[in-house]
Amino acid sequence: MVTQAIRTDSNLARAVQERCGENPFLCYSCRKCSAGCPLSDYMDLTPAQLMRAIQFGQAGRVLNSKTLWLCAYCETCVTRCPHGIDIPVIMDALKGIARERGIKPKLPSVAQFNELALRSMNMTGRVYELGVMAGFNLFTGQILKDAALGAKMFRAGKLKLLPQWVRYEKPTKKAAGAAETKKVAFYPGCSLHASGLEYGISTHAVAHKLGLELEEVKNWTCCGAAAAHAKSRELATILPMRTVATAEADGYEKLTTPCPACFSRLKTAVHTVNKDAKIAQAVAADTGYEYQGRVKVDNIVTTFIDEIGLDAIGKQVVKPLKGLKVVCYYGCLMSRPPEITGAEHAEYPMTMDNIMTKLGATVLDWSYKTDCCGASLMLTQTDVALDLSQKLLDKAKEVGAEAMVVACSFCQANLENRQGQIETRSGKKYNLPVMYFTQMMGLAFGMDPKELGLDKLFVSPVELLRSKELL
Repeated sequence: MVTQAIRTDSNLARAVQERCGENPFLCYSCRKCSAGCPLSDYMDLTPAQLMRAIQFGQAGRVLNSKTLWLCAYCETCVTRCPHGIDIPVIMDALKGIARERGIKPKLPSVAQFNELALRSMNMTGRVYELGVMAGFNLFTGQILKDAALGAKMFRAGKLKLLPQWVRYEKPTKKAAGAAETKKVAFYPGCSLHASGLEYGISTHAVAHKLGLELEEVKNWTCCGAAAAHAKSRELATILPMRTVATAEADGYEKLTTPCPACFSRLKTAVHTVNKDAKIAQAVAADTGYEYQGRVKVDNIVTTFIDEIGLDAIGKQVVKPLKGLKVVCYYGCLMSRPPEITGAEHAEYPMTMDNIMTKLGATVLDWSYKTDCCGASLMLTQTDVALDLSQKLLDKAKEVGAEAMVVACSFCQANLENRQGQIETRSGKKYNLPVMYFTQMMGLAFGMDPKELGLDKLFVSPVELLRSKELL
């Protein structure tokens, strides 16, 4: 029997390195990436197999793989790799090489979703969620997909009928010396005005209660989310750096965001600018501003801890969350990879746990704090993402959780909005409220539930909270 030889391209690894700066030959196939990858079972090439195929120059096998399009960018592989190889960045580079060679995406729905999101950003400055979802349904021929869920979100004010129109304006003044204000610059991200509405409401309410002034960055535009880095590393850096440039030029020392995905894109952009002179030049040309490194990018959880302090937060508690058993779910991007986020405990963060403890809640230990919920794959590869989200719900119930606490609108939507779908397909009943940590803070502070957006949650926590005499 004659075995047909696999065509090889000895320049593939070099092309990858030239495009993204990552050296595929640093991989010695320890397989930690594949062992930790939440999507490994769904891929045609595991991350370790992909890296080995690149080393062997198996371009056809690599560029036609659906693995490139299934990656959820959870950063587990980067965090656990002994050499810190950024495999998601390599996958983005491979997408670009595939495009140049005329190779069609193995999962066209993912590529089309990214294109629709980018088109929305370019047209309006921010992602128009309703428009992207409708466009995606038209592309896939599933006109009524998630129609019932969409109608429910619309009635709750979590899907806006019209887009927000904004244009980036280059900074007109340059930061020099000390900051001009002690207020914190606030970057809400696209979802806090729509699908994550209750997160925005509760964040502002709690910040006001604590005396923390959050000032929304003027004319902020989308950070590029999951779509821009799939297109190009330069674009993925330029889009978030527009906001960083504006905040720094206006004299802020800290720029905070409640969205872990936005936090990740902002932090990664700053990291890239500091590391890559060529991209830094492109950023300066686009923004009309040369980044000075004076503004620190932060997420709202650590901003509350650093700016207010755990003890001060505890002093605001008038209605302790006594007897309420919760698990804290951080999602993928708040702490990983630590080289970029600066997190002390990337795989087992404790910031939300510490806040919940101060509020008087019973915080349960569990091993799934940073496991992936499926992120944006919920729209493009729904069955896969539902599997990942169900696993989290199962594990939370196993340890005895009565509620999940989150700090991400993507995670909250996947675990709460989709909980009914998960129940239908699994035959299980969860009835597990998934609440933002800011809503928990507000409850403990004795604030009005409507002021915290509790009425906008799809899995109502009212019965649970009443049983604990918290309402």
